[in-house]
Amino acid sequence: YFLTLLGADELMAASDFVVTGEGSLDEQSLSGKLPVALARRARRLGVAVHAVAGRCTLPGDRTAAHFRSVQALTDLTDQDCARDSALSARLLAQCGRTLADRRFGRGRTETGR
Repeated sequence: YFLTLLGADELMAASDFVVTGEGSLDEQSLSGKLPVALARRARRLGVAVHAVAGRCTLPGDRTAAHFRSVQALTDLTDQDCARDSALSARLLAQCGRTLADRRFGRGRTETGR
């Protein structure tokens, strides 16, 4: 409902790719949480979706059906980023740089999760 209300299809159709986020990408996410619903719509439009999550407990074969890549903050640090907003901000910036490098071909390859 909210994706339709916000005009998500029109916005995605005019986009090269989409970045979505979730605190925890897990089994419950596959049952209709916003990132997966967004990815399903984007797939119909031929638009790649990249996910950034606080943590991801899904194996790669479960995320690959929906997302071109998944980056989980918990994979980037052994510290508790949920309790440290400055650390989370640094890690999110790092994720953004990684996506930009992939998009604009600055030396990294697409690995996905």
